[in-house]
Amino acid sequence: MASHPERFPLGGISVPPATSAPAWLISVMAFLGMMTCEGAWSDTLRASLPVRMLRAFRGGAGQFLQPFLASSWAARLAPTFAVLSVCLLLLASPYVGTGLNALLVLLAFAAYVFKALTHPPMDRDHNALDVPFMVMVALTLVAAAFSPYLVLSLKGVSKLVVFWMAFFAFRGALGRKGAWAPILASLLLAALVQSVYGVYQWTIDVPPLALWDDAESEIQLTRVYGTLLNPNLLGGYLIPILPLAAAGVVAFRSYWLKGLAFATVVAGSACLYFTYSRGAWLALAVEIAVLAVAAMVWVWPIIKRDWRLKLALAVVALLVVGGGIYVFMDSPVLQQRLASMFATRDHSSNSFRMNVWLGVLAMLRDSWWAGVGIGNETFQKVYGLYMISGFEALGAYNIFLEVAVETGIFGLLAYLWFVLAAIARSFFHALRGEARPWAIAAIAALLGLMIHGLVDTVFYRPSVQILFWLVLALIIRLPVAAQGERS
Repeated sequence: MASHPERFPLGGISVPPATSAPAWLISVMAFLGMMTCEGAWSDTLRASLPVRMLRAFRGGAGQFLQPFLASSWAARLAPTFAVLSVCLLLLASPYVGTGLNALLVLLAFAAYVFKALTHPPMDRDHNALDVPFMVMVALTLVAAAFSPYLVLSLKGVSKLVVFWMAFFAFRGALGRKGAWAPILASLLLAALVQSVYGVYQWTIDVPPLALWDDAESEIQLTRVYGTLLNPNLLGGYLIPILPLAAAGVVAFRSYWLKGLAFATVVAGSACLYFTYSRGAWLALAVEIAVLAVAAMVWVWPIIKRDWRLKLALAVVALLVVGGGIYVFMDSPVLQQRLASMFATRDHSSNSFRMNVWLGVLAMLRDSWWAGVGIGNETFQKVYGLYMISGFEALGAYNIFLEVAVETGIFGLLAYLWFVLAAIARSFFHALRGEARPWAIAAIAALLGLMIHGLVDTVFYRPSVQILFWLVLALIIRLPVAAQGERS
């Protein structure tokens, strides 16, 4: 038997595979994007048309610009511009409209392209997740091409292109070790201000801007919505941020950054509660479970050695459970909101979503292989032919149904491949102890987004969708964070 296991580079870090995993399984996982295995995916990726076109463009543009870049101060500051543009995007995103969000993304992407031309990476800037991403993009374009509403579908694709640009801008900026702190600090600062404002709205009993609850409910809620003007959207915005804030409390080295992260956790949790968004509550419960299980696995080897630590853990667990029961028993509003989750047709909001789902399933039955096309305008055109009378909808109120009805069953499979591969990669990093707090937080954030997306449409709003791509970029750049921990 070989005395030394074959080594596989993971995001630029050479690590041995688990001895219990057979080579064929490692190769399959690598091809699926769940881990990086040289030869399982990289040769195919390098030979693909998009990568060859990108490599040719970068080489040609680099040669053309080289004479002008030698003495350019802008070229020297290109990496700084890339980071600052991303920080500006994250700071402003929840406070500006869709159009300005798009302009900020374009600015960040332009800074990323300029940085890529002036400071080309020393090695290939490819990742195993590029394979499912490229498949997902290709199927999206196919769905748009076969849509019965081609122009509207192409308009929907243009919106997705903006989000894909944000994805690459985040990847480029997070490729520097020193960029993680300012980028995440910008995100947390924006969320903290938004959360404090939301709590303030609750203290003044801010009036609703629309009917967000069952009109027949006996208890009238004060649901906060911040500057996003919708409580479900505010909850969706906070869902991916809270796990990252919790990770920041542990991972940040600076005490003021730890304080910012802790303040965001406290204010953000309170604000999310006062949104009374049931989908966001479910997502937060899943995130807390992920973080709690991971924390226990992480610290249990230390706790089990000392009976006093075991006793302290038991006391904390009892206090948490007892406090939760007390809050539940003392809050009729909380009881009503939780009970309404199981009310099915007896709750108007639930009934509305169920009617939409039935209409979407009928759409999917007739257009299962390539979908109806991309975007909410395309969806509304086709949904009008299937909707139950009186129940118009902006979307499917379910991420997976939305993806399936827009891009077909193959598009849904590609989307699931992309998301599950990202979660698996993050889990693999966590197991190896590489940037573990960020890896665990990324898993919790992605799962939270998916859970909330099961029952709402806010996933496709810019302030939430941008964060989805930020989390994916964080996962891809986890090896950079790991290098920062060791430096």
